[in-house]
Amino acid sequence: MTCLMTRMSNLQTHRPAAADGFRFPVRPSLAASAARLLRDGWRAYWDWRARKATILLLRSLDRRTLGDIGIAPSEIESLVHGSGTDRCRRYDPTWPWRR
Repeated sequence: MTCLMTRMSNLQTHRPAAADGFRFPVRPSLAASAARLLRDGWRAYWDWRARKATILLLRSLDRRTLGDIGIAPSEIESLVHGSGTDRCRRYDPTWPWRR
C-alpha cells in the first residue's frame, strides 16, 4: 500500500506544462508560409512541364512504336494525366531520380 500512496502523492504534485500559463498556438510566420507557397508552386510548375514533355514525346512516336509499348494514340493524355482507372502504368514525377 505504501507504493500506491507514493504514486498518488506524485500524481497530485505533478503539474503539466500547459498549466504554467496560457500559451498561444504556434503559427507559421508569414515568411515560412510564403516560402512553402513558392516551393509548392515551383514543384507544380515542374510537374506540369514534365507531363507536357511526356505528352510531346509520346505524340512524336508512330503507331507501331506506341503499339509495341502498349499505348494507343488516343490514350496518351489520359495515361500521362492518370485519369484512366483501368491502366496499370501512371506518370511518375520521380522517374528521372530513381535508380
